[in-house]
Amino acid sequence: MTKHAHRIGAIFYMLWGILHIIIGIVLFYQLSTVGSHGAMATTGSAVPADQVPQVSSAVLDGMLRQYAWNVLWPGLFAVGIAFLNWKNSLFGYWYNLIVITLVDSGFVCAILLPGLITLRDGLPGPIFWVLAVIFSTVGILKNPRSTP
Repeated sequence: MTKHAHRIGAIFYMLWGILHIIIGIVLFYQLSTVGSHGAMATTGSAVPADQVPQVSSAVLDGMLRQYAWNVLWPGLFAVGIAFLNWKNSLFGYWYNLIVITLVDSGFVCAILLPGLITLRDGLPGPIFWVLAVIFSTVGILKNPRSTP
């Protein structure tokens, strides 16, 4: 299993990326159809619906569009770099490790741990992230390669 650990890690980075691409698209769609309330209700799935603000504000809509953007692009990044992880590239290892760790640790600290999203809705990303880090690290340590 250690011989292909880097490929298992790459698959988990791809799953993490695909999940975030989907979330970003869903948030953009909700913002364009039901507005900021729908996007906030999705992001804060543990918050009762009556506690999600019914605010119509260009500033809030812009901030939520930026949030959707900041979910979508790391997803695309993770999928692209996962192809380097598939080859057990040291560059790919560090790029995905640093970027995805920064993105998901922010999500865990700001949204998941405070209980703003249910564990059912919020845990898949961090689970994919942790498994990707574990398997890609095993791959790098057991079968080191330094080329991109």
